[in-house]
Amino acid sequence: MRKQSKWTLRVLAIATSGALLFTGPSALANSLNDLKGQQKELEQKKESINSNIKETEGIINQNESKIDQIMAQIQALDTEILDTEKNISNVLNEIKLTTDEIEKLKASIVELERKIEERDKLLKERIRAVQVSGGSVSYLDVLLGANSFVDFIDRFSAVNTLMEADRTILKEQADDKKQLEEERASLEKKLEEQEESKNKLVNLKASLDKQKASKGTLVDQLEAEQSKLLEQKQVMETEYEEISELSADVQNKIVAEQKRIAEIARKAAEEKKRKAAEERKRQQSASGSSVAIPEVSSGEWTKPTSGRFTSGYGYRMHPIYGKGKMHYGVDLANSTGTPVVSAADGVVSYASPLSTYGNLIMVTHSIDGQIYTSLYAHLSSIKVSVGQEVSKGQLIGGMGATGNVTGTHLHFEIHKGNWEGMTANSVNPLRYISL
Repeated sequence: MRKQSKWTLRVLAIATSGALLFTGPSALANSLNDLKGQQKELEQKKESINSNIKETEGIINQNESKIDQIMAQIQALDTEILDTEKNISNVLNEIKLTTDEIEKLKASIVELERKIEERDKLLKERIRAVQVSGGSVSYLDVLLGANSFVDFIDRFSAVNTLMEADRTILKEQADDKKQLEEERASLEKKLEEQEESKNKLVNLKASLDKQKASKGTLVDQLEAEQSKLLEQKQVMETEYEEISELSADVQNKIVAEQKRIAEIARKAAEEKKRKAAEERKRQQSASGSSVAIPEVSSGEWTKPTSGRFTSGYGYRMHPIYGKGKMHYGVDLANSTGTPVVSAADGVVSYASPLSTYGNLIMVTHSIDGQIYTSLYAHLSSIKVSVGQEVSKGQLIGGMGATGNVTGTHLHFEIHKGNWEGMTANSVNPLRYISL
């Protein structure tokens, strides 16, 4: 869209360039009919730009709806992730409790094995005592060796008690071992199941995190597209306003004049070495201004005026229109008549009122083979003329409040190449000048 608009303006420039080569900046470029035809073409271009703006707004709204849907999905996933993390925490607590139970069981097993070992020692000692006494003593021999019935009863009772004790010990040992093995196996199995649950929940969280990351990537893409569309819309809106504000004949004269002045600037840059300090001192004395001309800095560029930095290059809330708008220059505020100087050696390519710029001066520069155009707007006075060679730091005008402004200040732009409209090839002046 922007390229098409600039192409249209360049076509209009070509149509009038022949008449402009030897004509002053205030002369009309074409006949009234030609100008009406150009004006009609600009109106058609405005309608086309406006249509594209509305189309872009529709796409932006669609993207905002998609972003809202994706964000809702992400919030739902976040809730699931929190639930999963809570479940994982619960499982870990259960595993800790089970582990504590196993440790207690192991301690119990050690104690039972100690008791069993002591019983085994007792039984072995009894067997060894039997072997020492002859090795053939049995419970039956003990009973048959009774001296009387009463002795038999005593011996029978003792043998029975001993045998019952042996059976009880052996049964307790067997039962304890069986029970401990069963409990150990049960707890080990439970621990394995909980470990599996933990792994499952961890995998689920990883999956949800991955989904969230994917959604985040998609949102980044949509927001990037959103930003791109907004930028395109802002450029189109600025261009629409520019076409509305600048008349076709003035625009075409400027474009044609810039081409002619560029050649003059190149030749002047090769032949002339500026004596900026001396020229600045002479001009300051001639101007009689109570505000000093800014000190000329070293290098190719210098600060164009003295004052307070009030607005930078870029997107901002416009002080007049009350809405977001691209600002293609920088603003420096001071009192009316504050000296404004040329930011670099060059040739004056425009010096006259121009639409919302008010009193305007443009200077074309040739620096290391590259053409630049500096622009000084809202001036209270113009002290140079088109075609005049100027030095870096040379007085060219006074700060003012002409055109669309809210107060006295200098609006300063730099364009890399010839000036072909506000939005074309503009660069941030802070790249070249310290303010």
